[in-house]
Amino acid sequence: MKKNIGLTIITLGLLILSAPLNHAAQESQTAEVLLGAALHQEEVEGDFEGAIETYKEILTRFPDNRQLAAEAQFRMGRCYEKLGRTEAKKAYEAVLSKYADQSKFAAMARKRLDAMTVPGPPTMTARMLENPPPDSPGCAVSPDGRFLTFNDGRTGDLVIRDLRTLEDRFLTDEGTEGEEEAAVRQWAEGSVWSPDGREIAYVWNIQSDTAQTELRGVGVDGGRPRIISRHEKSIQEMGSFAWSPDSKHIAATLNSGSLNIVLISTDDGSIRTLVELKQEIFPTNKAFSPDGRHIACDRLPEKTSPERDIYLISIDSGREIPLIQHPADDYLLGWSRDGRWLVFASDRTEALGLWVVGMSGNRIDGEPILVRPGIERILPVGLTNQGSLFYGVVRATEDIFAVDMDPETGKVAGSPRKAIEHYEGGNFTPSYSPDGEHLAYVSRRGNSPYPTNVGNALCIRTWATGEERVFYKEIWRLGLRHIAVSGWSPDGRSVIFRGSPGIYPNGLYRIDLETDEINRIVSLSPDERTPGGIFGPEGRCYFVRANIKDRYTQILCRDLTSSQERELYRQTGAERIGIALSPDGRRLSFANAGWGGTRSLNIIPISGGETREIWNFGETKRGMPPISHIWSPDGRSILFSSPDPEDMRIWNLWRIRIHGGQPEKTGLQTKWGLWDLTMHPNGRGLLFAGRGGPSTDSELWVLENFLPSADKSN
Repeated sequence: MKKNIGLTIITLGLLILSAPLNHAAQESQTAEVLLGAALHQEEVEGDFEGAIETYKEILTRFPDNRQLAAEAQFRMGRCYEKLGRTEAKKAYEAVLSKYADQSKFAAMARKRLDAMTVPGPPTMTARMLENPPPDSPGCAVSPDGRFLTFNDGRTGDLVIRDLRTLEDRFLTDEGTEGEEEAAVRQWAEGSVWSPDGREIAYVWNIQSDTAQTELRGVGVDGGRPRIISRHEKSIQEMGSFAWSPDSKHIAATLNSGSLNIVLISTDDGSIRTLVELKQEIFPTNKAFSPDGRHIACDRLPEKTSPERDIYLISIDSGREIPLIQHPADDYLLGWSRDGRWLVFASDRTEALGLWVVGMSGNRIDGEPILVRPGIERILPVGLTNQGSLFYGVVRATEDIFAVDMDPETGKVAGSPRKAIEHYEGGNFTPSYSPDGEHLAYVSRRGNSPYPTNVGNALCIRTWATGEERVFYKEIWRLGLRHIAVSGWSPDGRSVIFRGSPGIYPNGLYRIDLETDEINRIVSLSPDERTPGGIFGPEGRCYFVRANIKDRYTQILCRDLTSSQERELYRQTGAERIGIALSPDGRRLSFANAGWGGTRSLNIIPISGGETREIWNFGETKRGMPPISHIWSPDGRSILFSSPDPEDMRIWNLWRIRIHGGQPEKTGLQTKWGLWDLTMHPNGRGLLFAGRGGPSTDSELWVLENFLPSADKSN
């Protein structure tokens, strides 16, 4: 008995003695876990703000663990420095004042403070150029920063501007973009400067009965252009250029059914494929390394990923290796002439920012540095030899507006107001549900300025509560970039929308709002387009299919159960036909526009039969946008919007009785657009999409003195 008591006392004593040790071990383990989490936030996720908060927690909870606290204090300074914030200096000074005994981190903090106090380059400045060209994202700047090339929107010719004198000169004179009667359309598209600044290469499009694309070159002083390479109509797109430092090759993206990054010889026009890409991943920018051995390029890692990464392509082998991989969207802006800095845009701190990363040959040297936070969506125009970045600003300016209407008189009361106030500048194609309780629309997400990498979300909003269901990843998993709502099913359980992995819609899709299942209900060939489709009674879908190759357009009825199709209407030479279904589901209205001829508003029975024209708009002018129209809830009239033929910035909303007569103005007039009309079932609420103001795509900026000084040490 005494023996057992003795053992118990000894055991208790050991437990008492070990308790502080166990507690200390647990605390150490917790501290290491927190440090690991902070390092992951900083180095993997790029969440510098979140990492700072975690480092602060370590300092608060574990002040006696001096080695750990010193590391947390130093790492916090690095995060501040990457964010470009002045708190970095205070954080490093705190390492020296509080943790001088931690020699490793004290030395690292002193090194960073010394680097920060070394006189740097002149102050970074950003300035907007006066009187920018009409389409600055299509510009290219000369290597010395003196000249700018751009495409003239009136003629289609290539123009050069002296940025000192603001004098413009035409480098080509064959453009026919603005000539209505021209038998052959010709226009320039995109340009790139040779490294010595003596020649500009550009795409020249020739469109008649046959299509042809040429890569041409012209001297800076003008003269007769030379044809570098010629491509027949099999080439759908050529762009995203970079000229090699030795001037012997131009790198380009070539779309001929398959998507390839190629090298085009500037001597004989021969083409060598470097990388074969999937059709849906869309590389956007390219830049040669100064030694000419590699090309940096940004693209989507997979078609289902909305965020781009930056890759390096070997000129010799064509091997493509990841250079910058991050959960954020990263896109390339340029490579400095000395080869030491790669410039890119990234939203890794949520807001889009301008970043640089050091380069040593074909490898990254050090960590990315945020040099300018909070930039807008920008398109690179060029990085000069002096390290100045020219760029165009791209702003999404389409919003959904609401206006009140008297259903009896058809007159509008009051001024339009924004109906959706979040993600402003990127909301469009509104559509009321049949009961008026919900709104389907599309909202632009992401920071990409490129049409092929936009990323759109399908949103279903409940009017009474403002709550929304957002389908974004579901859309991306289908490989779709561009989507647009077409309408609701009669029972309000599903929504039809058109979608595409590229610029042009390749099909119609239906989303079941009870199961969230998405199915493609209409497929299109590469030569076909659709402005949209609508649900009809008895499980039918009515949609428009335009054949671009043979230049005819159909209105079709498709049975969604049997997939059988029936043609209701066909027109030769019409590219865009918008359709709407009458409230009783018995008639279709359509407004046509396209390759010449007249524009009209028409009605046809869904069972087929004679088409009845209720209004003729006269001759179509090139560049005139399509007519948007809807039926009034009582089915007795049609509302339509149309731009003024003399000033297409001015739009009016009209009402016309379905049995004919003169259109009447409703009193709604806007600047910069009035389309995608949708009416509440009570006839009193009208929504439409349009711009809130003039397009600002013509802004052109230059950022100077932004590259870091010679010290790239970390």
